[in-house]
Amino acid sequence: MTADDDDHRGRRRVEPRLTRRSLIAGAAVAAAALAVESCSSSMKSGTDAGLAAQPTVGTSATTSPVAAAGTTSAAATTGQATTAPGVTSAEVTNAALPSTMPSSTTVTTSAGPATFVDHGPPNSDMVALTFHLSGQPAIVNELLDLLKKRGVTVTAFAVGTWITAHSSITQRLVADGHELGNHTEHHVDMGSLTPQQLRDEIVECGQALIPFIGSIGKWFRPSATVVPGPEILAAAGEAGYATSVGYDVDSLDFRDPGADAVVANVVSRVHPGAIISLHFGHRGTIAALPRILDHLTAVNLRPVTVGELLR
Repeated sequence: MTADDDDHRGRRRVEPRLTRRSLIAGAAVAAAALAVESCSSSMKSGTDAGLAAQPTVGTSATTSPVAAAGTTSAAATTGQATTAPGVTSAEVTNAALPSTMPSSTTVTTSAGPATFVDHGPPNSDMVALTFHLSGQPAIVNELLDLLKKRGVTVTAFAVGTWITAHSSITQRLVADGHELGNHTEHHVDMGSLTPQQLRDEIVECGQALIPFIGSIGKWFRPSATVVPGPEILAAAGEAGYATSVGYDVDSLDFRDPGADAVVANVVSRVHPGAIISLHFGHRGTIAALPRILDHLTAVNLRPVTVGELLR
């Protein structure tokens, strides 16, 4: 079973393990040393060119949600990415500075539990296309090619381990104008986790996003969970996310029912303000997407990111 399986399915329970934070700690010093030389000229003017402002916690302007959990990352202290397990320093450095990275991105820890949202304004002329980001790289790139050809940008809820392992594809996704959200570090069944494990899954994925978008991002979606319970929403808020994004139109493409079924599942349920759930990594989704987009055009609905729909 892969991380790309749908969130209706059960997941293994996370046992005590080394977290991204403990693995990163040893690499942080080396990453920081590299960062000093690379950004020294820009730091003289008080601006790290190409890097966004780091996430903040409460009223602190310099502490990230990860650091608040007892972790000091190179991203939080030097403005550079740290090296994650299985990714070389060169890969992370290149991914940390995509040409389209926003010049300033700040995410503040939520004052309380995240709020669950599964649709946008019912009077909107927009619908949000959301994709669970994992799967075979070749299929992911093929879907990105299609989206680029159609001029459509989407929100991709990323599995942290996947984007760390496939940094070049993730960088391409951001460069193409798509929005990245947090879909947990390992894509396990969040209903089976302790409060600390819940928080670890969210925080670690947030840290995985920093090299690509300069922050932990704004949107969270729990894995293996359609509607999050109070403990998940509390953990999301503690990790810095004010909104947990669900969906009210499920394509069921994860079941690989064939393109015709995927199209029917979407067009029969879509409505103004809908949030649609789709997946990277499934060829049936690629075959279905052009017809879904054509239908949206025919009914005067515009496909957008979650950020556009909910702003």
